[in-house]
This record gives sequence, C-alpha cells and structure tokens, in this order.
Amino acid sequence: MKCECDIVPVLSADGRKERGAALIIVLGLVALISTWAVSAAYEDMLSLRRAENSQNVVWAEQASQSALILSAKILRDDGKHTQTDDLDESWAQDTPPFSIDDGSVFGHIIDTNRFINLNAVVDKNGKVVVEVEKQVKALFTMLDLDTGLVDALIDWMDADDQPHGAGGAEDSAYYNKDYHVKNAPLDRWQELRLIRGFDETVVNQLASVAVVREVPASGFSAININTAGMKVLMAIMPQMTVADAEIFVAGRPYTSISQALQGKSWAAGVKQAYLSMASDIFMVRTEARFGRVILREKFMLRRQSGGEQSGKIILLSSERVERDMVLATAEKVQ
Repeated sequence: MKCECDIVPVLSADGRKERGAALIIVLGLVALISTWAVSAAYEDMLSLRRAENSQNVVWAEQASQSALILSAKILRDDGKHTQTDDLDESWAQDTPPFSIDDGSVFGHIIDTNRFINLNAVVDKNGKVVVEVEKQVKALFTMLDLDTGLVDALIDWMDADDQPHGAGGAEDSAYYNKDYHVKNAPLDRWQELRLIRGFDETVVNQLASVAVVREVPASGFSAININTAGMKVLMAIMPQMTVADAEIFVAGRPYTSISQALQGKSWAAGVKQAYLSMASDIFMVRTEARFGRVILREKFMLRRQSGGEQSGKIILLSSERVERDMVLATAEKVQ
C-alpha cells in the first residue's frame, strides 16, 4: 500500500481548459475595469473643465459690465466739467488691462463723432442726402475702395426699389441670398456684411473712419473737429489737402468752430452746422479674460447735454463681438 504523500493530483484535459478559460475571463474583466476607470477619470476631468469654463464665463461677463459702468462714470464726470471733447481728456486715454483675481479686464472709449455716420447718407424719409453721399464717396476714394459700394449701401437703406448709381444693388442683386434689401437704416456695424460687395476687408478698412449709429433729429451727425482723423476731415472739407489736415490736427484742441476755420482758404463753403467740438455718442469696447474664456463686447452710450438731464448716460445698444472658449475636447486634453 502506498503512502498518502506519494499521491500526486493529475488534471484532466478538461480541467486545464477550464482553468485557461477562467484566466482569460479574469484578464478580460481587469482590462474592462481599467478601461472604465480611465474613461471615468477622463469624464470627471471634462466635467471639471466645463464647470470651470462656466464659472469663467460668468466672471468675464461681470468684469465686462464693471468696465462698462466705470466708462459711463468717466464720461458722466467729464460731461459735468467740460463742454468740449478732445483726445487729451481722460476718457480718450488708453489704459492697460486691469488684473482681477485670476483674470483681467480692459476697456476703451471712442467717441463716434470722430467718424462719418453711414446711416446719415439717407434721411428719415428714405431719401438720399446728396451732401453726405459726396462725403462718404470721398472717404471711399481715400481708402482706395470702389465708390460703387456706396451706391449699394444707399439701396440697402433707401425707400425706393430703383438701383442708385452705377453700383446700385436692389433686391435682384440678392437673388442667391435668403434675404432682401432692408430699406431702412443699419442697426449694427456687422450688418454691413450683408450688403453686396462689403466683404471682411472692406468692413475692416471702414472701421477706422466710419460708424453705424442713430441719426440725430437735426438730420446729420456732426463731426467733432477735435477728435476726427485726417481722412474724415478731408472728406467733409473737400478743399483741404493732406498738408492742410496735418497743420489743422497739430493745432488742436480748438475752443470754437469759427476760431478753427478762421483764415483757412480751404474752409470756404464748409457748413459749420456739420461740425462740432463736443461728442454725444460714445463706443465702449471691453475685453475680459478669465482662464480659457475671452469675452469681447461693444456698447453704444449717449451722453445727454444741456438741461436737467445734462451728463446723463443712456445705453443705446450692446453687442457681443466675440466669446472664445478653449474647450476641453479630447484632442486638446491629450
């Protein structure tokens, strides 16, 4: 009889197969759990990023509103102490971005009276204002832009359905678009992109010399001679040369229109009613940066002058120019 210690267990072929199958199952479960753990961690990271982005959006919006409120206060205080506006005043100075916690905010004020108002080329009855049309076409010429674009601009806003000038563009010119001509003034700057021929290059060039704003009850938007650039001054005063404009700008600020034009041969025939030394509508541009969020906004403010409401600031419009967010997509996270 053999001793028990001599007994050696022997696995059958079926037993070895069962052990191999069990090992494969275990390894598969380990791989599945590992994949799930990595996926769960990644989803958690995305959720945290989304929450952080949402918080940064709120902070950027609040910072932008703070910059707007501060700009309004600066303009209100300025209006209480001076009756004119020029580029040496506090509201016209560039300031560096202001740091707030983990972000920053920047605000810049520009008076719109330094620009030619494109809406003024058509009056409240939808009729062309010839004097302003000449000024706008002169401006386009100085920018090396096709003056026919002004015809298309007029047709976008005027009341009739007849093409204006050689570059006119009524409804038939937009046959391949899903919209018609507006037959009304422009509401926002970006609306220019809808007009035939006004591509990004044209719109960007115009941004330094023109504006889209309401037309005052007087029927024209006065140009502030203390803030307007040389091209604008030469467009509204056709006899002014580049040399004349340089001398004129160097002599600013002026305390009266008559003083500014006195003895200037190029000023003959200039309508002083079209000129001003004060501005009434201001554009405030803000930029707020928090984390991966960049928020840019544009506001239009009117500052009242004269009477009990003098210095009062009214918000005319707000426009979100851009909000960039670096999202935590798979490619960017990796």
